[in-house]
Amino acid sequence: GQNEVLRGVSLEIPQNQVTLIVGGSGCGKTVLLKHLIGLLKPDRGQVIVDGTDIAHIPERRLTPIRQRFGMVFQSGALLNSMSVEENVGLGLRERGRTPWRAIREIVAEKLELVGLGGTQREMPTSLSGGMRKRVAIARALTMDPEIFLYDEPTTGLDPPMATAIDGLIAELAERLRKTTVVVTHDLVSIFSIADQVAMIHEGRIVFRGTPQEMERDSQEVVQRFIARR
Repeated sequence: GQNEVLRGVSLEIPQNQVTLIVGGSGCGKTVLLKHLIGLLKPDRGQVIVDGTDIAHIPERRLTPIRQRFGMVFQSGALLNSMSVEENVGLGLRERGRTPWRAIREIVAEKLELVGLGGTQREMPTSLSGGMRKRVAIARALTMDPEIFLYDEPTTGLDPPMATAIDGLIAELAERLRKTTVVVTHDLVSIFSIADQVAMIHEGRIVFRGTPQEMERDSQEVVQRFIARR
């Protein structure tokens, strides 16, 4: 309706770097993330992915663009009726171009990459919160995306596990040379994995720069946010 969530966001996301989108609860971080993949369309303006304005193209043309993204949802979004192997291989099975034997090999490789080798037969309900997040990351990896989107990947995890997930995100970004966007309210993540930080306040980007530049920024709203550490 008349509720303005984003009010003129202007943001450029560099390739092959880790960009964190931060801000208080309800400021529009996840709404912005959904615009990047075309799940939401802006009332005005553009969302440009490699020169294509995805805000103004038909749905059928969005599919190949979305396939360039890997999305890791806040809850993990695993299907409890499926094993870890079935969950991780779901995208490849739905696409229908890869034989099951090859899918199993890819799944095993991606699970090894996130430190969960040998868990293929486990069910999601038997996994810890951190393991579920790793399975969700492995599922995104199977589609070999160019761009990773993470929505609050450390929410609900204890500090050691949150640190481990941050480390995995940073390791994958560096090792695979992927463009990575992380929506988070976790201040620790800013100073451990971010190349660039963008802060949303009242629907606008009020800061964009490195973590070190954020610490030195003179805006009161930025300093209040950092002071929560």
